[in-house]
Amino acid sequence: MSLASSAGMDASRIACALLIGLAAVSGCAEDSTAQKAEPRPQNVSAQDQRQILSEGYSMLYKELDDLSKLHLIFLVKSESQPVNDVTTAVTEYADSLKATLERVARDYPAVNIKLEPLPVVEQRTRQAIGKDRVLSFAPVVGLTGESFNRRVLQTLEGTLNHLRYVAQTIADEEPEPSLKQIATTAHNKLDENYKRVLAMLNDTYFVNTGERKVGTKDDPNVTTKEAR
Repeated sequence: MSLASSAGMDASRIACALLIGLAAVSGCAEDSTAQKAEPRPQNVSAQDQRQILSEGYSMLYKELDDLSKLHLIFLVKSESQPVNDVTTAVTEYADSLKATLERVARDYPAVNIKLEPLPVVEQRTRQAIGKDRVLSFAPVVGLTGESFNRRVLQTLEGTLNHLRYVAQTIADEEPEPSLKQIATTAHNKLDENYKRVLAMLNDTYFVNTGERKVGTKDDPNVTTKEAR
């Protein structure tokens, strides 16, 4: 087999693995703004509360695992340096927080990060959304240039927006002080990354989108520079 043929096969395998991995990320990003908070259960026992929290930690861990794979797309697609930088920062933090949650699960046996709390229909819905969205990342037939960069940032924005609220909810519900601090720190860092991505979208890719500017004008989480 020639070197050129071997390299082509390797690229195809990378592209295939990439599309599979990114489908989960895109599915989460697409429906992140559609999540509605469930009413907080009343008179929950300590055991039930820990089960609820383990479901939250499992959601957080699974979505971080998916997010950490996003940088793989740059093995087969090119992007601007700023988009590369912000994507690298986000995926590196996702890996770091994943490691923290793994340590928590080892140190606190009551914390389970391997549950599957989502209903089957929701799981399959996310998979379908992800498969549809990920076609835009595909080599050759996918988006290129600014359209590709914008889609990457939109995926990051949606995923980070969901993750920061999952972390905040865990922090609000967690009775163990040390775990509450971990969740609070995670929320703050995810929120910081979310605002960084949103600022880049607003400053570079949404400049002609009047409704987005109007929507961010009165948002206390968006700076004046972002909303101009």
